[in-house]
Amino acid sequence: MAESVATTDDAKLRSALWSITSGLYLLSLASAQRLHLMTISLVMQVAKQPRRLAMSIEDGAVSLEFVAPSAPVGLVLLDASQASLARKFAKPPVFDPSHTSANGVSVVREAESGLAMPSEALGMLIGRVQSVTGLGSHWLMTTSVDTLVARQPPSEWPRVLSMSDTRMHYGG
Repeated sequence: MAESVATTDDAKLRSALWSITSGLYLLSLASAQRLHLMTISLVMQVAKQPRRLAMSIEDGAVSLEFVAPSAPVGLVLLDASQASLARKFAKPPVFDPSHTSANGVSVVREAESGLAMPSEALGMLIGRVQSVTGLGSHWLMTTSVDTLVARQPPSEWPRVLSMSDTRMHYGG
């Protein structure tokens, strides 16, 4: 076995961090007049009672304009074959005036929250912002998980998209 060597080299550290497995999702946000979708990978469940998610959003991201206490939040789950759909929202979306499509993708709106999700998505976990904490380059947001909107039960879903299904390295 080769001898271990410690390093602080930025490129090697970044490469090692990219190897940490994570899902690849869309974050759905809404305000009174605007909708937003963004690709995000820095997401994890942090509590089961009450159900809570934590997600990290890069400082300066358009998404932060929508983040406020109790604001609606949706985590859109995609099929492992939908990497191209995740890539479409790596940049801020452009919605058509009727809000039925964004970046050329058909979207549906959840009635109660007003959040949007691509009509091809597996489903969307819906909750509300619980807390937001500055971490330097990113903001850590915790959310409740209150509702699942899906076309079929999760037990019937194919494998959910993860970063390893793409050549992407980061989505936050």
